[in-house]
Amino acid sequence: MAGRIDVSTSDLRRLLDVVDPARAGEAGEHVPYSLLRDIADLVPYDNVAFQVQDPYHHTHSVQGLSPDDDAVMDAELLELWWPAFWESCAYPQRSGDYTSVTRESDDLPGAVAGRKWAAFAEACGRGPQHGAMVSLPPAGTVDHRLLLWRNSGSNFSDRELSILTLLRPHVTALYRHHQALRAGTPDLTPRQLEILRMVAMGRTNRQIARTLVVSEATVRKHLENIFTRLDVGNRTAALARCSEILQPA
Repeated sequence: MAGRIDVSTSDLRRLLDVVDPARAGEAGEHVPYSLLRDIADLVPYDNVAFQVQDPYHHTHSVQGLSPDDDAVMDAELLELWWPAFWESCAYPQRSGDYTSVTRESDDLPGAVAGRKWAAFAEACGRGPQHGAMVSLPPAGTVDHRLLLWRNSGSNFSDRELSILTLLRPHVTALYRHHQALRAGTPDLTPRQLEILRMVAMGRTNRQIARTLVVSEATVRKHLENIFTRLDVGNRTAALARCSEILQPA
């Protein structure tokens, strides 16, 4: 896992470009394909996947760099996958840690250390030499993770894991925004989302105004605009309409 975060200003600028909220709604089943492509500018890789799976109910979906790389495993391959998953890929489930960015080579509590999925890798026709996993918040039993692999060369460095750690909450937010748009939820501006998140925390207009250093009238106007965009009449309905994108990162 990454230790102290030490990245350059240039890295931060590129990171902000990669996770630009304007990407939401672009092509991609789970996240925009462009997001996965551009992560390589920050952390080079040979293969990448955004994985959505339920290890308790055995559903599995993988998004790659293009529609041709997307996959849902057939029954025969899933029979190999789930034992391999619980043996060597279930660190978040076994430990309860869904926030860390880890390497396949890390010696982690709550999971079998080392690379022990050789049988599955062979069945898939590949055997990556180095792997990095960005764990994202689960939705019930459904697991979300971003996986990067290198087939040769050096392992993912502490600095690269630090960059992925910074990237993680933005990827989570972009995923939720992307899914909301695909589901037909009206788009909200970053400031409107910020205010709605504070509403979800139970804050009053006065408390929100103090936090944002604006007037209560400004907060009320933002809420009116939010209600209009969502076609609802009150806070409760707005929160219900946006429950997916308001979950904590």
